[in-house]
Amino acid sequence: MSLTSEKQLTPFQENELQWLRRQVDQLQDDKMRRDTVHKERVEQDLWVAREELNNFVVSLRKAGKNI
Repeated sequence: MSLTSEKQLTPFQENELQWLRRQVDQLQDDKMRRDTVHKERVEQDLWVAREELNNFVVSLRKAGKNI
């Protein structure tokens, strides 16, 4: 395995990263909609999604992955 391939994300990591980003994007959109019923819940879910995304990215970077 080359050094370059060790720095690249695996297909699983890439899919997980894309999924987490989509979650954050969707929740941000939901938060901005005027007809959102449970804004407090959406804000909590958005905070959790951002934390999960951040933690995932930090762990990948610590492992030497290029993001």
